[in-house]
Amino acid sequence: MKKITTIIMTTVLALGVFAGCSNGSTDKETPENTKNVTLEEIHTAVKDAYGENYLPNMEIPAEMLEAEFGLTKDLYAEVIAEQPMIGTHADRVVLVKAAEGKADAVEEALNKAKENKIADTMQYPMNLPKIAATKVVRHGDVVAFLLVGAINENMDATEEEAKTFAETEVEKAVEAINNLFK
Repeated sequence: MKKITTIIMTTVLALGVFAGCSNGSTDKETPENTKNVTLEEIHTAVKDAYGENYLPNMEIPAEMLEAEFGLTKDLYAEVIAEQPMIGTHADRVVLVKAAEGKADAVEEALNKAKENKIADTMQYPMNLPKIAATKVVRHGDVVAFLLVGAINENMDATEEEAKTFAETEVEKAVEAINNLFK
């Protein structure tokens, strides 16, 4: 267990070091008519979209939010962030209510985290399609990092099939969030 913890913390620190090294595009949704939706409502909707296939079950502490996602405490008013207790699963759900005037910075930080995860060659091969399918979604001052979905049990899936499966899975969270803001 200590070895796994050491590996995870080393990876997190490495991601933190490279957090500022890339620029990037975003897969964002920013409708102009945003509703007042709480992070708890969003969290519940995302969890409900997956049922027992929702793997994140452990809170991500503030230190890891900063190291892995570049989210310093001054950037957010509220955050709900979870990851699986089992380190081999890449899933991360980070829901952020940005501090006033900080939504762009939060979105930028989460997109950098997405790019860093995609570029990280130290990932388990089974996680690569899921990581590539990661989405960052924004509605006003609420920004979500979505690396989530069921485990693809089809071990014989082609690369394209695995990619499609992962994209379909993460889209469940995107739809759950977007539906709250309609």
